[in-house]
Amino acid sequence: MTKLINCSHIDGTLTAPSSKSLAQRAIVAAMLSDGTTLLQHLTLCNDTQAALQAAKTLGATISAEGTTYSIASHFLDNSTTPQQIFCGESGLLVRMLSPVAALLEAPVQLCGTGSLLERPLNAIEDALQQLGVKITSQNGRIPLLIQGKLAGGTLHIDGSIGSQLLTGLLMALPLASNDSTIFVQQLKSQPYVALTINLLQHFGIQIEHHQYEKFYIGGGQKYKACTYNIDGDWSAASCLLAAGCIAGRVSVANLNLNSLQADAAIVEAIRLAKGNIEVAPNEGVATVTAHQSPLRAFDFDATHCPDLFPALVALAACSQGTTRLSGALRLTHKESNRAITLQQEFGKMGIAITLQGDVMYVKGGNVHAATVQAHNDHRIAMALATAALCAQGEVAIEGAECVEKSYPQFWEDFCGIIK
Repeated sequence: MTKLINCSHIDGTLTAPSSKSLAQRAIVAAMLSDGTTLLQHLTLCNDTQAALQAAKTLGATISAEGTTYSIASHFLDNSTTPQQIFCGESGLLVRMLSPVAALLEAPVQLCGTGSLLERPLNAIEDALQQLGVKITSQNGRIPLLIQGKLAGGTLHIDGSIGSQLLTGLLMALPLASNDSTIFVQQLKSQPYVALTINLLQHFGIQIEHHQYEKFYIGGGQKYKACTYNIDGDWSAASCLLAAGCIAGRVSVANLNLNSLQADAAIVEAIRLAKGNIEVAPNEGVATVTAHQSPLRAFDFDATHCPDLFPALVALAACSQGTTRLSGALRLTHKESNRAITLQQEFGKMGIAITLQGDVMYVKGGNVHAATVQAHNDHRIAMALATAALCAQGEVAIEGAECVEKSYPQFWEDFCGIIK
């Protein structure tokens, strides 16, 4: 699918969909619980649908009434072990479910499709092997064949490439028979680990840590079914708010000001760019409004919120001067190599991007008409649409359907506020 975006004025109010990052964690936690959990305000996208299907495969019974999902599970009592679990294109899901699959005694294969086929998963192999789990891969990629049983223990992992594996270990190891200690070096995306620990507390699981370098997980814990409200997605809101700063006014409702989501840092980034942004709180849930304003180059460290890079590049492309973004090395193993993809596709629109090690420099200027490619990367597609609002001519975005991964309503919402 190709989307055509022209220089436009935008004005409107949108409601952020639920956070897919929180939703996937909550679905797995509900599946690991004994009883019936209610997940409120869950909106579907490809990644959350993959998580729901995986939960069903692992024995959960799921029903929905509007955006409230009921997940009934007796995971530890499940006598039927699946032979295969499909993870779609979700890197988070495969990294969460690998340790979970190791809790089962029978072999389980984890598979997926699309960009997930290219993501390196050697770190999963190394971590589970340290804990005595048998695991084989296809040269460090899926499918993964895992055979437990995970009993706990001590292991060392490298956190410099991300936190998703650590999240999976923190979710599975409380159900192991023995206590566990995880030593983590150079942890990146620390806010996502805090998000995981906070969610686990809602389900009755306790995790202790020392400065996010040493984690203590008591074995023999039990997940408790509960009612859990899924916050609006700051990641989805980031390009919408950047668009408001570039081309008019956008208000995004259903955003939790106290959220631990790393991408809530978009508010700070917009302020650094001298963007006009207002926050109207209402009992913790806010409507955030971004107004068009003269934007200036800014310096921002996105090491712990790498998913913000596409929105930040769109913002920087329409800012005066050269923006400096740190954390670019985190972009290699996303749905695409986002650093190279951003450089290539924004280059087609006349925006020069230079990569120097961990730093990306974006020279703001006139955005040109162009035909660009989303590279099957939902965040790239949204960022290209955002920058196209100030283009001197029409921008054609090929492969635009990839937004289904995280925000299926994006094009309807985005085009609906173009005036």
